[in-house]
Amino acid sequence: MTSGSGPRAHLSVLRHTMVFQLRQQHILSAVIPGCVVPAALCLATLLARGPHSLLTARQIELGCGVLALWSCAIWQTGLILREELAQGTLPGILTRRTGLGTVLFGKTLGTALRCALLIAVTIGCVGLLTGEPLRIADPALFVLAALATFGSALVLGALLSCLFLLTPAAMRIAEALVYPMSLLGGMIVPIRLLPGWLRHVPDVISLRWATEVLTAAAEGRAQSAAAWLCLCATTGGYALLARWAFRTVLHRARERGTLALS
Repeated sequence: MTSGSGPRAHLSVLRHTMVFQLRQQHILSAVIPGCVVPAALCLATLLARGPHSLLTARQIELGCGVLALWSCAIWQTGLILREELAQGTLPGILTRRTGLGTVLFGKTLGTALRCALLIAVTIGCVGLLTGEPLRIADPALFVLAALATFGSALVLGALLSCLFLLTPAAMRIAEALVYPMSLLGGMIVPIRLLPGWLRHVPDVISLRWATEVLTAAAEGRAQSAAAWLCLCATTGGYALLARWAFRTVLHRARERGTLALS
């Protein structure tokens, strides 16, 4: 391995890719999903909550935040490579010595981090404005759960980015993934309210389990080992699928030469 492709070179490319991705994106592409969408969703849900609601204000705020993170994973990080293809820069990335993987991770990390920070600030501000500030009973466990949630969203975004590059119907698939999950994702709508034949659908959504561990930490309840296990298992499953999708992308680009036709 040459010095140009060593760990230091990869870290340098990763850092520069993160910075470039943040500078390249239009400000509205971050403000709309990171501020406008979670603010509107959280505000509307809090105001619509009745005295006999099954959800507390804390559960609503965290659920809306995680659902907004799901939306960002689809519309922001999930479309990164397709945007590179549309702009004609993807072939240049594929021929770099550091490879597509480092560039994809850097772009995904930068986009996801900004979205997550904007969502956190937005949800906190909405809580203050509505008189329902988000209180955290166990800060240490909450930070751990938040990091696990962010990591899961990061892996999900990388997976979707590769999958969306393999199909010309990426936008239609993205639309189909957003709205059903508002009801079936287990992040806002209690799973026990779903029909029996639909109650296992949220089990394969990692952010459903992330919502559970975040809420438990915020409320000071005992953490569920099953929820943590399922969060790790689903995130690991996404990682394996992302590895397969990434290899398929490289196969199309380098061997079959059909990537540009996707």
